[in-house]
Amino acid sequence: MQKHDGATRSIALVGLPASGKSTTGKLLAARLGLRFIDLDEAVEADAGMSVTGIFQLEGEAGFRLREARALEAVAAGEPVVMATGGGAVLAAANRALLRDKFRVVWLVVSPEAAAERLSDDTRPLLSGTDALARLLSLDEARRALYQECADVVVRGDSGDAEAVMEAVCDALD
Repeated sequence: MQKHDGATRSIALVGLPASGKSTTGKLLAARLGLRFIDLDEAVEADAGMSVTGIFQLEGEAGFRLREARALEAVAAGEPVVMATGGGAVLAAANRALLRDKFRVVWLVVSPEAAAERLSDDTRPLLSGTDALARLLSLDEARRALYQECADVVVRGDSGDAEAVMEAVCDALD
């Protein structure tokens, strides 16, 4: 693991919805002895409501403001492993903060693999839509943003969370 200013740097996992960020992040945090934070869950805890509820009451713009504040709070704290929401990279300030304060791992999965994993999902940006079509669109719109932040890129299509976590560890060494 890379040292930064004499201390262990936090690790952030970025990628499409259902790319395995939370599952891989929990395993990675356990392996490294760090706390795991799911950024969406941090936003929910601060807001006192679900991501879906935030989208319904405040729209995507309101959610993104809350997400940016939560990211700043995580970045200012102790080293952790953090799973971002798929759209956390949309704001330039978030991308700059990720690059500056985290080792960023882009978990790449095909939109097709992500769609298969989302069959019973209720994420606000995917509900009521053709999940595969929406994921193809998100992948096209966000691919360059994930790349801009990424220190390392790891394929996560296999769905084998342990193998993906091992690949992340290898990539970070």
